[in-house]
Amino acid sequence: MAAMTMFPVILPVAKAGHRLSGKEKVARLSRISREALKLSAEKSGVLLGELMKNEDDVPCPSNGNYWSLSHKPKYVTAVVSKELIGIDIEEVRPRSESIFSLVASDEEWELSRDRAWHTFFRYWTAKEAALKAVGIGIGGLRACRIIAVPDKNHIVLDYRDRLFRVEQLSYKNHIISIVKNDNKVEWVIAENLRCS
Repeated sequence: MAAMTMFPVILPVAKAGHRLSGKEKVARLSRISREALKLSAEKSGVLLGELMKNEDDVPCPSNGNYWSLSHKPKYVTAVVSKELIGIDIEEVRPRSESIFSLVASDEEWELSRDRAWHTFFRYWTAKEAALKAVGIGIGGLRACRIIAVPDKNHIVLDYRDRLFRVEQLSYKNHIISIVKNDNKVEWVIAENLRCS
C-alpha cells in the first residue's frame, strides 16, 4: 500500500473532569477520545461508521478504516488509518523502579542512553502502540522487542518477526506513540477544543 498521511489528534481534558473516578471517569474519557477520533477522521477525509469492538475488546474496522484511541486524565489521543494502527499516551511520572525490567530487557535498555522515566514511557507507549496494531494487549509485552532507537522521536520494534516503526511526540509531560511504518504523521494538537 502507498504511503499516506495520518492525523493523530491530541485533545486536552477539562480540569473539571479530573476529579471524577471509576466508571464515570472512564466513560467521560472514552467519549472525549471518540471526539478526537472524529477530528482525525475529518482531517483524513474519511467517514467513520459505527465504532465497534470484537469479543477481545479490539477495535473493528469502520467503513474500511482502522482506528485506535488512548486516554489519560489530562489528555486523550486518537487516530484513523487505512492500515492496522495503534496509538498510546502516558503521562511521565515516577513509579516503582521494579517495572523497568518488566517493560524491557537489559539489551533493550542498552539501546538508549539511560533508564530515566522519560525513556521508560517512550518504551512503554511504543510497545503498547505496536501491540494495539496487532490486536493484542499487554500480555504480549515480553514478545515485543525494541530493536533500535534512532532518535528522540522514533523507535523500531519487532513483534514475532514483524517490524513496527513508531513515531513519538513529547507534549506537556506526556509521551504519545503511534505506529507509523512508512507513513507520514501530522500531529494535531487541539488545545483550543477543551472537552468536558
